[in-house]
Amino acid sequence: MLITLPKCKHIFTVETLDGLCGMSDFYQRRESDGKWSDLTSPVNQTASGERKKPPVCPTCRSPITSPRYGRVYKSANLDILERNVISRMSQQLQQIKELMDNISKSAMETKLSTDASLIKVTEVRCARSVRKAKTAARKTLLNDTQKIPVSPDAIKTENDALFSISPAVTTTWRKTVKPLVQAYERVTKVATMRSSHIAAWEAAWSCLFEQELQLAISDPQRAPRRPREYAMQMARLKVGQPQPRADKRFLVEAIWVSLKIRFIMAELAVTWLKTAGKNSTNHAAQQCQMWALYIAFLLDSCERDAKIALEIATKSESRRQMTHTIVYVLRAGLERFRFELVAAEESHTMVGDARKTLADRALHSGKDAEDLISRTIREHLAILPGDGQEWIATNFREIAFDIRNEWYQLEKSLRAATFYQPVSLDEKMAIVKAFSFGWLPKIMQILTIDLTNCWLAMQVTAGIITIAPTDTPLL
Repeated sequence: MLITLPKCKHIFTVETLDGLCGMSDFYQRRESDGKWSDLTSPVNQTASGERKKPPVCPTCRSPITSPRYGRVYKSANLDILERNVISRMSQQLQQIKELMDNISKSAMETKLSTDASLIKVTEVRCARSVRKAKTAARKTLLNDTQKIPVSPDAIKTENDALFSISPAVTTTWRKTVKPLVQAYERVTKVATMRSSHIAAWEAAWSCLFEQELQLAISDPQRAPRRPREYAMQMARLKVGQPQPRADKRFLVEAIWVSLKIRFIMAELAVTWLKTAGKNSTNHAAQQCQMWALYIAFLLDSCERDAKIALEIATKSESRRQMTHTIVYVLRAGLERFRFELVAAEESHTMVGDARKTLADRALHSGKDAEDLISRTIREHLAILPGDGQEWIATNFREIAFDIRNEWYQLEKSLRAATFYQPVSLDEKMAIVKAFSFGWLPKIMQILTIDLTNCWLAMQVTAGIITIAPTDTPLL
């Protein structure tokens, strides 16, 4: 049988084009007569890990769009769209990362500490029913797993639906943390970005799933034992394209960045709370309580989003993302407990049995963290044994053990009633590696070589360094 290609009119045999288009990746062949008999779920990557390209004519390189190969070229075109999504979201996350690098947390802490010592904050009257409504609104947000991460409005102190904080405080706070809020707004846009081909895949899958389910209902005698599971499996086969996962990967990475921003905001808010506690004459006790509720909400949202990110990474079967996300889960729990200690110290309630209870919790949490770390390493190496020496040590083991050690240090400090100095975990979280920008280290290596060469050239020109004729050229 011969086929004339619609675009270029070149003629080839069916066997030639079937092999060129990789029909065996999309259909199953019967061994008895060699005919294509059934569908199979395609894979968009070659054995070497490279993305498959759209099939083209071997003579003129025109695209092959014959109806026989519809699943093949449509799958390749959708794959190109997904790569475009990856490129666009990667660039946006890189821009946000650069914006975060230009933010000075120490400068913000200094300014907030100074402002908190000078400003006079009076009590904001709020009825009990209104306070209950705001508490319920905060709980509703934390229980809503659809909005990932929490909206930028939810982390703003001027949000009157959630908090009752003095306008004088919100004005000062908003001006200081404005760069962080802007970065958070940008990262939430990345997290909620959905491309048209992803929506198309979901619509096609849903349509095919309903068709298979209706067939099972219309003929109960021939229906499979588990119609829903069978319908889901057949829908995946008939779509002809694996579910796009680029948005899930970058959704997880966007949540990581949003967690970093909220951790910084929580630390800054604690700085304000401690300074306000030292100047109790200028700060109403009710406002300190409201500020503590705001910090607790920030950290609770971090715990919520870290667990959701882990669930997304697990469903996407991304082992490295799962392992890296567990670091954020561990840190979110630790930061929440740290704040409980600060709140207890500021309210002077850490006495007697309360201190012992906190120490027991720290010890129990440390043991839980240790068990989770061991299990994560074991499960990771079972799937990716090649990550045992370098990747898992750099991206998980070191920071995870630091978090575990912090739990045990907290427990010892609480039992001995000694001063505890919290360790900053921001620098150890290796945020740059979380983005998985493979080109970034290479660019930095090239820039380092070029800067070194420029420095050497200036030294030679100035006569500081002398190069013998037999020396290796600089470039």
